[in-house]
Amino acid sequence: SVAGRAAKKRVRQACKTIGADRMITLTYRANMTDRETALKHWDRFRRRMRKHKEFHYVAVIEEQERGALHFHVAVNGRQSYHLLRSIWSSIVGVDEQGRSMSNIDVRNPSKFGFGKEGVHKLAAYIAKYCAKEMDCRDLDQKRYFASRGIPKPEVQSWPIASVTALGAVQTAFAIAESGLLDGAQFWYNKALDVIWIATAPDLNKCAALVPF
Repeated sequence: SVAGRAAKKRVRQACKTIGADRMITLTYRANMTDRETALKHWDRFRRRMRKHKEFHYVAVIEEQERGALHFHVAVNGRQSYHLLRSIWSSIVGVDEQGRSMSNIDVRNPSKFGFGKEGVHKLAAYIAKYCAKEMDCRDLDQKRYFASRGIPKPEVQSWPIASVTALGAVQTAFAIAESGLLDGAQFWYNKALDVIWIATAPDLNKCAALVPF
């Protein structure tokens, strides 16, 4: 759907803007199917995290086939995992035996193939869950969550002097080299004369130098 594609784009851009390189998954040990309760838990979690540090995130809620709910949260840099677990556990609570009813899974760059050269991979991964929710939820239900203060990507437009498709493709790749091309995504439509390249920003480089 149009709304689904727009949401995926916003999620992907937000992940790249914050340089998200690892994913935290907030889960329940029991089969949590109450969406309203889960969203209240998430709201309390993000508010408490914000009190401790500047917590930039892009998150989506996923519903598995059996109805179980959990949250995928894209973040940048190493987190205080002890703090994350203690906050999430205190929110969800314990069972009658005093056992925690929550769990947190952390996927670091080395563990999941993300990192500085794979920011776009994580962005696409999170966006996939957003699109899944778009297909499964009513239009009035929120599909993703992003922290405040994430700037919108700057749109830059440059005229291309090339008059051939090959020349345009070569120019596009020359521009894209200012980012990280490892694992980048490409799409080209000759009939429409359109080339699309998705890369991760290279945080070690300055702004792109346009080659023309």
